[in-house]
Amino acid sequence: MASEGLAGSAGSWVLGTFAVYLLVLLGIGLYSSRLMDSVDDYVIGGRSVGPVVTGFSERASEMSGWLTLGVPSDAFGTGVMAFYNGLGMIPADLFAWAGIAKRLRKYTEIVKAVTLPTFFETRLQDDTGYVKGVSAFVLMLFEGGYVGAQIVAAGTLLEVLTGVSSLVGILVGGVIVVGYTMLGGYFAVAWSDYVQGAIILVAFIILPIIAFTNYGLPFGDLASVGSSYTSVTAGMTGWAAIFGIISYAAIGLGIPGNPHVMVRFMGIDEVENIRLAALVAQLFMFVAYIGAGFVGLYALVVFGQGGIEDPNNVMPLLTLEFFPGAIAGIILAAALAAMMSSADSQLLVATSAIVEDVYHGYVNPDASQERLVRYSQYVTLGLGAASVAFALLAQNTPIYTLVLDYAWGGLGAAIGPTLIAAVWWKRVTATGSVASMIVGTTTMVIWTQLSTILELLGLMGAIEGSPFLTGLVGVYGLFPAFILSTATLIVVSLLTTPPEGVDDHFDSFNKPLSSLSSADDPTGTPDYVTDGGRDVEPKAVTETDTIRAHVTASEYWDEGDE
Repeated sequence: MASEGLAGSAGSWVLGTFAVYLLVLLGIGLYSSRLMDSVDDYVIGGRSVGPVVTGFSERASEMSGWLTLGVPSDAFGTGVMAFYNGLGMIPADLFAWAGIAKRLRKYTEIVKAVTLPTFFETRLQDDTGYVKGVSAFVLMLFEGGYVGAQIVAAGTLLEVLTGVSSLVGILVGGVIVVGYTMLGGYFAVAWSDYVQGAIILVAFIILPIIAFTNYGLPFGDLASVGSSYTSVTAGMTGWAAIFGIISYAAIGLGIPGNPHVMVRFMGIDEVENIRLAALVAQLFMFVAYIGAGFVGLYALVVFGQGGIEDPNNVMPLLTLEFFPGAIAGIILAAALAAMMSSADSQLLVATSAIVEDVYHGYVNPDASQERLVRYSQYVTLGLGAASVAFALLAQNTPIYTLVLDYAWGGLGAAIGPTLIAAVWWKRVTATGSVASMIVGTTTMVIWTQLSTILELLGLMGAIEGSPFLTGLVGVYGLFPAFILSTATLIVVSLLTTPPEGVDDHFDSFNKPLSSLSSADDPTGTPDYVTDGGRDVEPKAVTETDTIRAHVTASEYWDEGDE
């Protein structure tokens, strides 16, 4: 097997390079800890992260173990059909940048919301607490599982590359993620994403180029391995092929519902920089998905269909095949770190759901910023420990399955429809949102176990007699869950009373922030601003230095100082 001797050939280089990465990450965390004066700094970096770092971080926070191990593994197993991984993701991410980013960034700045549950509560004018409570619970549930999945990926790769046990790999990966996230919050997460993402992007560019210079285009060799590997449907026909393509396309439905992606829109420094950040993210995504797919295809050519015992090792094995130990060590250590770049982002989102949305929103609305930051660090530590425990229990589950079924899909189905509706549909209601979240979560959980449930009920035999039903049962659960969640949102919202004054809210989406500042209200703060549901004195808009200067120089403030 190609994996034999792997730990000995590059283990020392990987360990040495990874030790350097560890020091760099901890250094980023220590430096970033000096920048945290408030919970806003901890959760979204005080809305001061630049466009290039934001663009890289938005992609790195979502891809990580999914990109470095999952996509090459999928290509190794299915062939060219694996390129469909980008079929839904690329247009969905473009839609998110074009249709959500600016609106979410401007609105959350004005109402001082640093989390999605607080944004939902304010936008939907929910005074019951149900919207914030349910959405916070969903975030804690699925983001915690997401962190565990990434730690499993890091632990698995450490085991293969260095020979340490998976237990040690998971514990080491967990300690590193929790450590620099707890120290530096969003600043540390964004900058570590930037460093790790840049190296991984370069690796997925260089690996296929080197493979091409040695083997040419892989498609001819793939045909000799098996005809299904060159088929755009992996040899499937009829309903199986249709639902297979739908499953790949449906992956993109998860983007609007994954808060660790959406929070990048909230944390960018200027609204006008969103276009540049989107360009960076799209280029990253396009190149990385193409490169990762070719890595899996070339692994088939180089090692053969049975040459790799564990398909999760496709990317590291091909890296060791083409690079000397030192360079391979740098790339693979970056891959390890990149897996943790998702874990840190998801850990931060789960932390904010507990501290900002639950503790600050319900338990202690008057908590000081110092206390909120300190509690955020404590919660990060506790959630990190719980995620490591989950990782130990789930370490034998495929990474592809852990990410798609138990994290990405759940968040996409539960949160996505509400987020899209909140920024685009005036008629959406809090009751509709809560119902949608419950239906989306429930459907995703049930669909993931649907085959097992049908077998227990003795119905699987009847299902297998119908190609349509067989394909439907096997379709990616996010597809039916998102549809049912959206339908529930629409129907329940139309049957319930919408919030009042929604036109004022949409002014925040559609107008430049500078136009919201006026002589009548020189703070530029709309009447509905409640700072996360708690009535306070209006606060000044802080989107740009120009607006700050305008507010500071206004007669209103001069009179207030007298």
